[in-house]
Amino acid sequence: MQIKVPDMGVDSAEVSEILVKVGDTIAVNDNLVLLESDKASVEVPSTAGGKITAIRINLGDKVK
Repeated sequence: MQIKVPDMGVDSAEVSEILVKVGDTIAVNDNLVLLESDKASVEVPSTAGGKITAIRINLGDKVK
């Protein structure tokens, strides 16, 4: 599953916390990551349920 960054009103945000780990089972709307920008902090929810098999971001990564 690919997760889209919600519109935060800025060009990019930083991954400040990863709320899941490989092997976790998640449900729809479970929070996956916390993104922070100069203006806001946003928890990004899952759009589907399932099992986390890989995490392709790291703390401190900038996302758009």
